[in-house]
Amino acid sequence: MATNNHLNKDMTRFELGTVAQVDSEHTQLTLTRDYTAAPEQVWAMLTEPEQTQKWWCKVRGNARTGSSFDLKWLNVKDEGHGIETDWWNGRVIEAVVARVLELSNSMHGTIKAELSPLGTGTRLVFTNTINVPEEVILMSLAGWHVHLDHLQEALAGKSVDWPHWWDDFYPCWEQVHAAYTQAMN
Repeated sequence: MATNNHLNKDMTRFELGTVAQVDSEHTQLTLTRDYTAAPEQVWAMLTEPEQTQKWWCKVRGNARTGSSFDLKWLNVKDEGHGIETDWWNGRVIEAVVARVLELSNSMHGTIKAELSPLGTGTRLVFTNTINVPEEVILMSLAGWHVHLDHLQEALAGKSVDWPHWWDDFYPCWEQVHAAYTQAMN
């Protein structure tokens, strides 16, 4: 039986993200991560469908300004029915190779990844501007926290076993969600 035992499950290795109210309808989630990989490697993980599936979701489209860029989440609870989520349509607002990827998405608002080189790798500043009910904000922030942790693993050559994600990582998501709830209240 496949598992995710080869992946990190300690979601405290990265600092918590932040929440900022943009206007009366929109909230911006921000997470900053430093990875030891080069910006080009992180870019590939954000844009190439065979790489995005290792840590995030299925991608359909091209990482070029104006192109479609649709997402299909893989971290769903599969109770043996072969559950698949819908494709969430999106478009690339801006793409500058190994620097900026900004997307609009029908389900997830605006997603922006800004990459800058560090002496030892890459700093990723990830923002997600959403229009969701208040109770969903910290759930989304916790979700991105876990996905960006999975990105660390993918950059090390590991991949999430998605059919077992719910059993292996939902408890991790619950822990980091509780940490966000405590920190933000």
